[in-house]
Amino acid sequence: FELARKLEVGCFSSPFDITAVEFLEQFQPPAYKVASFELIDTQLLRAIASTGRAVIASTGMATPREIKVAVDSLRDAGCKQLTLLKCTSAYPAEAKDANLNALPLLREEFGVSVGLSDHTLGTTVGITAVALGIQMIEKHFVLDRSDGAVDAAFSLEPNELRDLVQQVHTAH
Repeated sequence: FELARKLEVGCFSSPFDITAVEFLEQFQPPAYKVASFELIDTQLLRAIASTGRAVIASTGMATPREIKVAVDSLRDAGCKQLTLLKCTSAYPAEAKDANLNALPLLREEFGVSVGLSDHTLGTTVGITAVALGIQMIEKHFVLDRSDGAVDAAFSLEPNELRDLVQQVHTAH
């Protein structure tokens, strides 16, 4: 967090339980990311929302009903700034399974900003999602794919991330 502040880079985390929220608060993160698996943990959602920070929530394998319960729990506990990420929980995900048509539905149904948690190879799905009005792309990043990180196969290297940013600006 200290290095991120020096570099003027926003830094936040995905807490997996209430004690993690309590721990992370000392760093004053600008937001919290709710991982797909925690979207149904309403106690955790309420703890996160009660901080008053922005929330980015990945929908993963959640049903529409589970998403509604999560959104209601966050809002009831004070969340004012919420972004829902459309996510296909496969690693890597196939582009044909991205179901980008769900993006406008999420925005309309829940009245929130929407984004994409993109686990596909390359950048095509993320760039395409921009045309559907997303405000955020979550993409895994690795300095060197050959280092063999668990998510290296579907992560972007620095030059690919730079290309994604440029292409997103063009698409926008």
